[in-house]
Amino acid sequence: MSDLTPKDARLVFALLKMRQAQISAAVKYVQPFTEQEPGDKNAAKLGAARLGKVAMTEPEVKAIVVDREKFAAWVQETAPTEVEHIPTVRAAYEMRLLAEALAAGAPVDANGQEIPGVELGPGASPSQRFYPDEGAERFLDVVEAADLPDIDGIDLAALLGIRRAADSEGGQS
Repeated sequence: MSDLTPKDARLVFALLKMRQAQISAAVKYVQPFTEQEPGDKNAAKLGAARLGKVAMTEPEVKAIVVDREKFAAWVQETAPTEVEHIPTVRAAYEMRLLAEALAAGAPVDANGQEIPGVELGPGASPSQRFYPDEGAERFLDVVEAADLPDIDGIDLAALLGIRRAADSEGGQS
């Protein structure tokens, strides 16, 4: 592929993005049916063969500035060299204070002093992940359409590039 032209690269990019959109839609459709809570890890199996684990991540907590004016006023009072003229807190200092608050588990600085205008709130939402076992991708070479669940409106065999029994029989004339 070293001599891939920009025109060919754009074509391949477009085709892959279209397939990605179809796969994303299929993943969004099936995700609610996995019945997992944050922290759950469950095996994904094809018959008796284990492909890996499907896990739901834990929600993250992160410190965020919710009242910029109160926060800036407090920094102006406690560390005036860290306040810019607009009054805007330098990004690096804000990040440091937010990291201190997160480490403390409360909106306080390293000295335990409350940081006005800061709260601990939800960060990234839990998301589902797949951790494949070693060699799991080889199953895509041997899985058959009959092994896949039937889902209305989603042709899993086509999305995964799996040949149907009729396709392989037709090619053996």
